Amino acid sequence: MARREKGEVFLLRNLLVAAAKRIAADPEVQARAADTYESAVKPRLSAARDELRDLAREADPLQDPRAFARRVKDRISELNKRG
Repeated sequence: MARREKGEVFLLRNLLVAAAKRIAADPEVQARAADTYESAVKPRLSAARDELRDLAREADPLQDPRAFARRVKDRISELNKRG
């Protein structure tokens, strides 16, 4: 990469980082992010945790990692088919 291109990439990166910092510092954005986490992300993480716990009960990942991986793969495939 030429020196000029590196400088342009560096400048663009700095501009993007500064914009991201400004957006992240906005209290309205923080409130919306917290609301999204509580209403959408947290319930999905909880469901995924419970599902993974159930899969680990069916096939112990420490004793039989291959069977555990197979069950996880099958479950992911099942979920992807449902959409």
